[in-house]
Amino acid sequence: MPMKEEKPQPIVEMNKLKFTYPGIDGHPPPGSAPLIDDFSLTINPRDRCLLVRSNGAGKTTILKILGGKHMVEPDMVKVLGRSAFHDTALTVSGYLCYLGGKWRREVAFAGFEVAIQMDVSAEKMIYGVAGVNS
Repeated sequence: MPMKEEKPQPIVEMNKLKFTYPGIDGHPPPGSAPLIDDFSLTINPRDRCLLVRSNGAGKTTILKILGGKHMVEPDMVKVLGRSAFHDTALTVSGYLCYLGGKWRREVAFAGFEVAIQMDVSAEKMIYGVAGVNS
Protein backbone atom coordinates (compact mmCIF):
# COMPACT_ATOMS: atom_id res chain seq x y z
CA MET A 1 0.00 0.00 0.00
CA PRO A 2 1.56 3.33 -1.05
CA MET A 3 2.21 5.85 1.70
CA LYS A 4 0.15 8.99 1.67
CA GLU A 5 2.28 12.05 0.97
CA GLU A 6 1.96 14.52 3.83
CA LYS A 7 0.76 17.93 2.75
CA PRO A 8 3.09 20.67 4.03
CA GLN A 9 1.74 23.25 6.45
CA PRO A 10 1.13 26.55 4.64
CA ILE A 11 3.58 29.34 5.43
CA VAL A 12 0.95 32.05 4.90
CA GLU A 13 -2.84 31.73 4.79
CA MET A 14 -5.24 34.55 4.07
CA ASN A 15 -8.82 33.42 4.53
CA LYS A 16 -11.72 35.59 3.36
CA LEU A 17 -9.66 38.72 4.01
CA LYS A 18 -11.75 41.86 4.24
CA PHE A 19 -10.20 45.29 4.70
CA THR A 20 -11.40 48.88 4.59
CA TYR A 21 -9.08 51.79 5.29
CA PRO A 22 -10.09 53.50 8.53
CA GLY A 23 -11.23 57.11 8.74
CA ILE A 24 -9.77 59.69 11.12
CA ASP A 25 -11.59 58.08 14.06
CA GLY A 26 -9.91 54.72 13.41
CA HIS A 27 -13.07 53.07 12.05
CA PRO A 28 -14.15 52.66 8.42
CA PRO A 29 -16.38 55.52 7.28
CA PRO A 30 -20.10 54.60 7.38
CA GLY A 31 -21.27 53.03 4.14
CA SER A 32 -17.76 52.64 2.73
CA ALA A 33 -17.09 49.59 0.58
CA PRO A 34 -14.10 47.41 1.50
CA LEU A 35 -10.99 47.78 -0.65
CA ILE A 36 -10.34 44.05 -0.22
CA ASP A 37 -13.34 41.75 0.14
CA ASP A 38 -13.31 37.94 0.44
CA PHE A 39 -9.65 37.51 -0.65
CA SER A 40 -8.09 34.12 0.07
CA LEU A 41 -4.52 32.98 -0.55
CA THR A 42 -2.41 30.04 0.59
CA ILE A 43 1.37 30.05 0.23
CA ASN A 44 3.10 26.74 0.88
CA PRO A 45 6.84 26.17 1.39
CA ARG A 46 8.81 26.83 -1.83
CA ASP A 47 5.82 28.56 -3.48
CA ARG A 48 6.17 31.83 -5.32
CA CYS A 49 3.39 34.38 -5.41
CA LEU A 50 2.80 37.20 -7.87
CA LEU A 51 0.10 39.79 -7.16
CA VAL A 52 -1.19 41.33 -10.38
CA ARG A 53 -4.07 43.80 -10.61
CA SER A 54 -4.73 47.37 -11.67
CA ASN A 55 -3.65 50.40 -9.65
CA GLY A 56 -5.65 50.80 -6.46
CA ALA A 57 -6.80 47.17 -6.37
CA GLY A 58 -5.12 46.44 -3.01
CA LYS A 59 -1.77 44.77 -3.85
CA THR A 60 0.26 47.09 -1.62
CA THR A 61 -2.41 46.91 1.08
CA ILE A 62 -2.08 43.11 1.12
CA LEU A 63 1.70 43.49 1.61
CA LYS A 64 1.07 46.01 4.40
CA ILE A 65 -1.34 43.60 6.10
CA LEU A 66 1.22 40.79 5.86
CA GLY A 67 3.88 43.15 7.20
CA GLY A 68 1.80 44.16 10.22
CA LYS A 69 1.05 47.71 9.08
CA HIS A 70 -2.72 47.08 9.24
CA MET A 71 -4.50 44.83 11.73
CA VAL A 72 -7.26 42.44 10.69
CA GLU A 73 -9.43 39.86 12.46
CA PRO A 74 -7.51 36.93 14.05
CA ASP A 75 -8.62 34.22 11.59
CA MET A 76 -8.08 36.23 8.41
CA VAL A 77 -4.26 36.01 8.29
CA LYS A 78 -2.23 33.10 9.62
CA VAL A 79 1.52 32.57 9.50
CA LEU A 80 2.79 29.04 10.21
CA GLY A 81 -0.72 28.11 11.33
CA ARG A 82 -0.99 30.87 13.93
CA SER A 83 -2.77 34.20 13.96
CA ALA A 84 -0.25 36.64 12.52
CA PHE A 85 -1.19 39.53 14.81
CA HIS A 86 -2.69 37.95 17.89
CA ASP A 87 -0.30 35.09 18.71
CA THR A 88 2.82 36.42 20.41
CA ALA A 89 4.59 33.04 20.11
CA LEU A 90 5.38 33.86 16.46
CA THR A 91 7.28 37.04 17.27
CA VAL A 92 8.89 35.71 20.45
CA SER A 93 10.19 32.66 18.56
CA GLY A 94 11.67 34.85 15.83
CA TYR A 95 9.60 33.20 13.08
CA LEU A 96 7.73 36.44 12.42
CA CYS A 97 8.79 40.05 12.63
CA TYR A 98 7.00 43.15 11.47
CA LEU A 99 8.35 45.39 8.75
CA GLY A 100 10.11 48.58 9.78
CA GLY A 101 9.66 52.08 8.43
CA LYS A 102 11.66 51.53 5.22
CA TRP A 103 9.80 48.37 4.19
CA ARG A 104 8.96 49.65 0.70
CA ARG A 105 12.62 49.81 -0.27
CA GLU A 106 13.15 46.21 0.73
CA VAL A 107 9.84 44.63 -0.28
CA ALA A 108 8.23 46.65 -3.04
CA PHE A 109 11.17 48.43 -4.67
CA ALA A 110 13.77 46.56 -6.69
CA GLY A 111 16.15 49.51 -7.07
CA PHE A 112 17.69 51.21 -10.06
CA GLU A 113 20.42 48.65 -10.75
CA VAL A 114 18.07 45.81 -11.59
CA ALA A 115 19.67 42.79 -13.27
CA ILE A 116 16.90 42.63 -15.88
CA GLN A 117 15.56 45.81 -17.42
CA MET A 118 12.85 44.76 -19.86
CA ASP A 119 9.22 43.85 -20.04
CA VAL A 120 8.91 40.58 -18.15
CA SER A 121 5.93 38.28 -18.60
CA ALA A 122 4.02 36.98 -15.58
CA GLU A 123 5.27 33.47 -16.41
CA LYS A 124 8.90 34.61 -16.14
CA MET A 125 8.15 36.43 -12.88
CA ILE A 126 6.68 33.24 -11.45
CA TYR A 127 9.15 30.66 -12.79
CA GLY A 128 12.27 32.80 -13.11
CA VAL A 129 14.60 33.63 -15.97
CA ALA A 130 17.42 31.27 -17.00
CA GLY A 131 20.81 32.61 -15.92
CA VAL A 132 19.32 35.08 -13.45
CA ASN A 133 17.38 32.92 -10.98
CA SER A 134 19.15 30.01 -9.37
